[in-house]
Amino acid sequence: MTAWQKLMTMAPMKRYVRNVFSNYRTTQWGNFLPTMLVAAFLAACTAPISEQSRRSDTFNVAAATQTFASGFRHISERYIEAISASELALGGLEGLTTIDPSLRIQNTNNQILISSEILSPRSYAAPARNNFEAWANLTVQILLDAQDQAALYQKTNLGKLYEAVFDGSLSQLDAFSRYASVEQAKRNREKRSGFGGIGIRFSKLENGALVTQVFPGSPANKAGLRAQDIITHADGRSLAELERQAAGSLLRGKIGSIVEVKVIRPPARVPFNLSIKRDRIVEITASHSVKDGVVNIRVTRFNNRTARHVAQNLTQGLQEVRRQTKKKAKGVILDLRSNPGGLLKQAVNVSDLFLVDGRIISTRGRHPASDHDYDAKGTDIARGLPLVVLINGRSASASEIVAAALQDHDRAVVIGSTSFGKGSVQTVITLPNKAEITLTWSRFQAPSGYFLHGLGVPPSICASQGENSDAAQLIEAALGNAVRHSEIIQAWHSVSTKQKQERRRLKEICPATNRLNPIDVQIAEKLLKDAALYQRVKALSPAMASAGK
Repeated sequence: MTAWQKLMTMAPMKRYVRNVFSNYRTTQWGNFLPTMLVAAFLAACTAPISEQSRRSDTFNVAAATQTFASGFRHISERYIEAISASELALGGLEGLTTIDPSLRIQNTNNQILISSEILSPRSYAAPARNNFEAWANLTVQILLDAQDQAALYQKTNLGKLYEAVFDGSLSQLDAFSRYASVEQAKRNREKRSGFGGIGIRFSKLENGALVTQVFPGSPANKAGLRAQDIITHADGRSLAELERQAAGSLLRGKIGSIVEVKVIRPPARVPFNLSIKRDRIVEITASHSVKDGVVNIRVTRFNNRTARHVAQNLTQGLQEVRRQTKKKAKGVILDLRSNPGGLLKQAVNVSDLFLVDGRIISTRGRHPASDHDYDAKGTDIARGLPLVVLINGRSASASEIVAAALQDHDRAVVIGSTSFGKGSVQTVITLPNKAEITLTWSRFQAPSGYFLHGLGVPPSICASQGENSDAAQLIEAALGNAVRHSEIIQAWHSVSTKQKQERRRLKEICPATNRLNPIDVQIAEKLLKDAALYQRVKALSPAMASAGK
């Protein structure tokens, strides 16, 4: 076989020839055609993707190039630490090993060599370090060439290719920067801003969906659906054989649309039908209980209605105490244990419910737009009632903002264990393909000056030690260690963000626990029922507010 014949059997050459012949259906080129094709093909090996070859059976090449360029640019410009387009693109190519484990990438003398057990070696000229478009163009060219050579790449859909590349790029950053596929991004938006639905929680049974909660004021509530009802059908389709997620998808839909459900209500179990008009459903993130004059508010996460939910629950709880005891409440427990966080603005708004003035939180990053100072401008809807905040090792991000702000301003006593220490802000970037990148772009700075990241919020009363101790003993231990506590707080403020080992040591002084420990609530209730004892423990906190001054 001649060199020309070998060249013509290569898949990239075949594609190039097809493109040429689609534009020039004539034989007038004669013997000059092979020479021109060879020259053009060799040039195409290193040139940007031509308009004729910017197509693929698997994906829209122009759209893919735009998506990669947008992603690389946003990450490089906004991430909290500097990272170049070349580092992101090369890391992204490394991410393709999740698809092709034998893939090898070498970057030598401005040449990128790609090879694997199913790809023949090929070299590409490396673009300039921060030329986002050129690196995106190169990434797509490499994917096209891989598709031409290997069925594995041809069979891999674009969504998986995007995920592999962006996961590879973001793997070089911190643990909180991540890529979400189009479907996952949609679910994330629903968690933040709501979705079209009927407003229930349910568990899956063999014969349908058991309603475990009906949200107050929701379409389901207005239609007469109750907890313990069993939904057997939605729009004529049986829910019996469906997984929970599939059943939920049938109940969700466009806001304003109607879903027809068939319901069985124990004990009669006589089926009946309901027509429910879907509305925007935002997960209820706050609930409350009342016991012995104390209002306990549990907050599970921070979405765009959390502050409203907290305010409503506090108002209702205070009213219930007044009806039950004919007196005002003794105090409030704000339970943030195992709350993973959520929206920064909602953390600020929840803090603002209990503060009149002062700094709530500051954010500091590399991008100019990432620097913000958030100040209280509220009226303290609890009207100065004693306040206790509960945290544990799974209280993170927005939860830590609230705990730190209320502690630093001497507004609350914090009880539990050291919090998670996720003191970073993530911004969400929507890519041209409708997927999302969640990117760390700044860090939280508490009102008293310390950075939360890798450190967390220290409780005034540590309940994660002394498992055999009761609430009274743990309170007295905290009061007896006031000097030691002050020293810890001073160290908390003096340790820098680069001293990671020292930050870990400080966190271990009150070891993080992931449990919802009943002793936390017992300590809180004991303090709130004894005003003098509450003030003694609260006196441990001013050291926190002054330590950063």
